[in-house]
Amino acid sequence: MMRYLRRQRLQAVFLDRDGTINVKPAAGKYIRSPAELTLLPGAANAIAALNAAGLLTILVTNQRWLAEESTDSDSYIAVQVQLEQLLAREGARLDAAYCCPHAVGVCQCRKPGAGMLLRAAYEHAFDLNRAVIIGDTDSDTRAGLSVGAAAIRIGSPSDRVPDACADAVACDLYAAVRLLLDGGD
Repeated sequence: MMRYLRRQRLQAVFLDRDGTINVKPAAGKYIRSPAELTLLPGAANAIAALNAAGLLTILVTNQRWLAEESTDSDSYIAVQVQLEQLLAREGARLDAAYCCPHAVGVCQCRKPGAGMLLRAAYEHAFDLNRAVIIGDTDSDTRAGLSVGAAAIRIGSPSDRVPDACADAVACDLYAAVRLLLDGGD
């Protein structure tokens, strides 16, 4: 995969949020306030490296808690602002952010659906075959693979052998970005 991406000249990197950029909440829980958001070690540096390489860096995140009746979307916006501020403090930025606020099974944008990726490619005019997605779940990587993008899954050292849902596995976002930019050297 990495040789292919070098040859094709990578244009964009899609990033999942929870578990990739920031600490993932416990199962069934969601980050609903800025105080709950904590960046993972090395995540901001990884994003800054993508920025320095001239790659579009695009957040794609499922946030089904926004479909709950009692939810205020201002909470999501506040978390997003906090994320952007934390990244900026480390010299990093996201070029765009897309969020699926829907419950499971009611839309095409929710990963593993490709709606957010297709929209981003259209709005930012890049070739999905020259993109990669980095995420911590199979639904993240399947979304990328379904549109011809490469996929890197964040996983434990025991998961290092790529499977049908990813082209490669890295222990964290920083390692995934190094794999992209350095070819794993």
